[in-house]
Amino acid sequence: MTMNEEGHEGVGEQEPLESKRYLRYLQKLREKSFMQVTIWTAALLVGCAAVLFARLITASQAFFFSLFHGHPYLMTAATPLLFVVATLIVQKFGPEARGSGIPQVLEAIDRAHGDDKQEPPWHSPLVSLRTAVVKVISSCVGIIAGASIGREGPTVQISASVFAFFGRMTRRVLPQVDFQTFLTAGAAAGVAAAFNAPLAGIAFALEEVTEGAFGRFREMVMLAVILSGIAAMAIAGNYLYFGHPAVTLTPNLLVPETLIFGVVGGIMGGAFARLLAFPELFGLPPQPWKRALYCGIICAAVGLLTDGASAGSGYEVTRSFLESSSIEQWPPGLGIAKFATTVLSYLSGMAGGIFSPCLSIGAGFGFTVAKLLHLQNFKVCGLLGMVGFFSGAIQAPLTAVIIIMEMTDEHTLIIPFLLAAYLSRRIGKVFMPVPLYRFLASKNRKG
Repeated sequence: MTMNEEGHEGVGEQEPLESKRYLRYLQKLREKSFMQVTIWTAALLVGCAAVLFARLITASQAFFFSLFHGHPYLMTAATPLLFVVATLIVQKFGPEARGSGIPQVLEAIDRAHGDDKQEPPWHSPLVSLRTAVVKVISSCVGIIAGASIGREGPTVQISASVFAFFGRMTRRVLPQVDFQTFLTAGAAAGVAAAFNAPLAGIAFALEEVTEGAFGRFREMVMLAVILSGIAAMAIAGNYLYFGHPAVTLTPNLLVPETLIFGVVGGIMGGAFARLLAFPELFGLPPQPWKRALYCGIICAAVGLLTDGASAGSGYEVTRSFLESSSIEQWPPGLGIAKFATTVLSYLSGMAGGIFSPCLSIGAGFGFTVAKLLHLQNFKVCGLLGMVGFFSGAIQAPLTAVIIIMEMTDEHTLIIPFLLAAYLSRRIGKVFMPVPLYRFLASKNRKG
């Protein structure tokens, strides 16, 4: 009887223990499921928001070109005033929406990592839905004004704001959730959705958002890949491991062109970053409306001289020449014009990114050099120019290479792309020792 009682007591002790374990398992499963559903919902909304924003920007740009080609002088006169409007929208309703948006996201991530008692990171205006709305409105007005801005940087801030909103809701149920995780995921999703380049989103998160952890061995990895790739191609040729399922043109290593655009991209991209980082070099007035007016006047004049080609993201002009069969119609000064209008549009104080304009500027330099030096494959020169300038300006070489490869499907050029990106980044660091977005995020926080 005693043994049975002891036996029953042992079983009784085991049952509550198993029950507790089962309840803990259910609790963890519910928490994990809730987190996954939240991330999935936020990611789907980011994709939808990115497409809607892209269509808004496309419609705004089409509206600008229709007005410009129909009434060029009237639109030229209206450009400075619209610059002021786009800037004042930001100043009055959401100062955190100024510029690209990527430095603001990096700043919000840094604040979440630190211990900011005055401004809890979960409620930071840097990644609020109000800031996202202001970003959209100011960017659209800027595009209608003929500013040289892109939508990709703003898309990153908008995406991070959406993820931050869902993070705040999730925190009510799961107080232990990490704000940095939500912001990093939102930033990567924004890049992927903006460019339709998923791998570029991952590369961007590694290079920019987690730059401190990845930066220690990035250059060593890139250099090892480049040198081993060149050696393998020199001995065995540019082969595919499982053969060539489709007939494609296999280019050579393009060493002269790669070196040229690595150097040009590094110098021009580094100078571009330096000008954006230190606006005092221009001596612009401190009053926001005056600064926007002056920048708008110069951009309007340049736009009139280039027949509107220097306005917008530059996507249409660049694509038309990448798809054309001749470079003869390319105006050699368009790369410099786009360079100038992008810098001034950014410094005006309106919302707007520099991702697409950087690619357009790089392509412009590539086409110009190809035309002046009579290089045969001007399309490859344009692509190398994109990679070189972007890497020199942003100092994110892997992101530059992956974006161009995903957008153009030119995987056979990966070694020239990597070499140009590596070289341009090294030269760009002479002008800007700190990567541009990181410098701007640190400058904003100190200011």
